[in-house]
Amino acid sequence: MRSKLQPYLNKKNCIGILGAGASGQGAAALCRKFSIPYEILEEHKDEFFTPCFKKYGICVFSPGFPPYHPWWRQAQEAGCLCINEIDFAALFTVNPFIAVTGTNGKTSTVELITQVFNAWGKKACAVGNNGNVLSLEIAKNKADTSKIYICEISSYQAWPLKFFKPRYTLWTNFAPDHILYHGNLNNYFSAKKHLLECTQEACFCGHTLEHDLPDLPKVNFAQNPQLYTNWLDNFPVCFSYGQRENFTLVRFFAEKIGIPLNVINECFKKFAPSKHRLCCCGLQDKMSFWNDSKGTNLHAVHAALESLKHYPHLHWILGGGAKGEELKTFVSVMNHYPIEKIYLIGETGKQLYSLKDQFRAETILRNTLKNVFYFLPEEKNFTLVLSPGFTSWDQYPNFEERGTEFEACVQNYLNKKS
Repeated sequence: MRSKLQPYLNKKNCIGILGAGASGQGAAALCRKFSIPYEILEEHKDEFFTPCFKKYGICVFSPGFPPYHPWWRQAQEAGCLCINEIDFAALFTVNPFIAVTGTNGKTSTVELITQVFNAWGKKACAVGNNGNVLSLEIAKNKADTSKIYICEISSYQAWPLKFFKPRYTLWTNFAPDHILYHGNLNNYFSAKKHLLECTQEACFCGHTLEHDLPDLPKVNFAQNPQLYTNWLDNFPVCFSYGQRENFTLVRFFAEKIGIPLNVINECFKKFAPSKHRLCCCGLQDKMSFWNDSKGTNLHAVHAALESLKHYPHLHWILGGGAKGEELKTFVSVMNHYPIEKIYLIGETGKQLYSLKDQFRAETILRNTLKNVFYFLPEEKNFTLVLSPGFTSWDQYPNFEERGTEFEACVQNYLNKKS
């Protein structure tokens, strides 16, 4: 625990916390609990500003600092132990961890596993990249060593890990994402794979990863969800193509560690997906409206397309903030599905519009969600889907606000029609 930090604290009894967001505030709460002096440092508007890293024995970096950020190198050169918030938190607890990573479906998978464990009679808490910061949860925990932390770990959090050692890791799937942050696709994959290398007992991976992770020790691969179609059809919540893959992985993991199938089934029946993850938010006559604002990459769009491909008159809202994706791949994927109209929004919407002649569907530049609804056709026979494939950061603070605005636009549109 803290003993691993002590040599660095003996050298300089102050911790530098890089970033004042949720993870930075969580690390600060741990410092207060254990009476460790700290300072919070925010990235300065002056690009030439450099903190005085010689003041600190340890620097705790928020995930917003990518590997190439100069502060990582400068802190290391000053002799600091450089770790992230997940590593820092792990040093202050003996509670077991179960890690969940993947390109899509991490949050739903973490929430479902947490419910399964609690139904099995184990105390479990969902933490990590889902918004419930691990260090803050540990700071609040009153010496309950029986609690299991089910940790959602993003690639931003996985790549520098040194001390975080989960008992088990689940890796749902892999698809191109976060290229700007990691520099290239190989680095993104390596960040995820590093989490497997940190795992103590066993890793459980989705069936699509079997070709990417050959001959790795401790790795178990779930079967194709098509083999469980009859079982999955018992749970109405599992309408999503992506959810079927991830839920099959959860069942595979749970059975492997001895959780009875009746416990698993009961949790699946009660489970509700996260908000803004492919859910129907409006119905009227022959119109339906689907909110998948959390779908921020091509893999998520593909999953939504697979789930809704049989719905009539598909109209799709695409676009947002870029992460380094190859835009032509969106054209290729969407052309395989019976989409009638594509409405382009946001930063990448303008870029995708330059490829409009390559889309099979009629492609219209609308820039904003409000404009999509302002010009929405009068006919009452379409399925409108917000599965944008890109981040919300160009127009919204987060995907939640984008999804909330979409749902508000849906209600306003339907109220005018009624």
